[in-house]
Amino acid sequence: MTPTREKFNKAIEFIPRDGINNLIAWLESDTDFFTAPSSTTYHGNFIEGLLQHSVNVLEFALHNFNMLVKKKPEFEYLRESLIISALLHDVCKTNQYKITEKWTKDDNNKWKSYQGYEVDDKFPLGHGEKSVFLISRHLKLTEEEALAIRWHMGSFEVSTIIPGMTKAAYDKAYERPLVVILHVADLMATKVEDMVDYKTLAK
Repeated sequence: MTPTREKFNKAIEFIPRDGINNLIAWLESDTDFFTAPSSTTYHGNFIEGLLQHSVNVLEFALHNFNMLVKKKPEFEYLRESLIISALLHDVCKTNQYKITEKWTKDDNNKWKSYQGYEVDDKFPLGHGEKSVFLISRHLKLTEEEALAIRWHMGSFEVSTIIPGMTKAAYDKAYERPLVVILHVADLMATKVEDMVDYKTLAK
């Protein structure tokens, strides 16, 4: 078991909710969640990249959440929801990438092949909403959790869809503290992953 998987398992121990064991069993048996990349080109484009990203998001989210609770202790009740939302927000990326041969130029300006990934999404439901759907088949989410996972990409996703009602829904959801914390954590983790060579660290 890798150190990243150990961190994931340790965090899951804090979620004593009905259905969590069924969800993890499904992730292990029917998906590539624990070995999949997180993208084809950018952050986490390596084996276990999705798992690494999920753990990174949790760490950033908990840091920000602990700061919030010091000022607003009444939000402590959201801790379990934060762990669930952070670890599982990108379940939509499971069974979505396949290995392919890609090409790049070496230091001598000659082409060489390498193993990469491409998208092969057989269930194109969307991003955040797909995660909510897949998780809800095994684990009952609260409204806060569903909203946080649905909108974890923030306005980046809103800019790619039709404005109007959807933009209004995003603005309303962003009034929830869990939505804000998860979005910020996802953004921070993504930016750090672009700077840190997690692929090398994972070896």
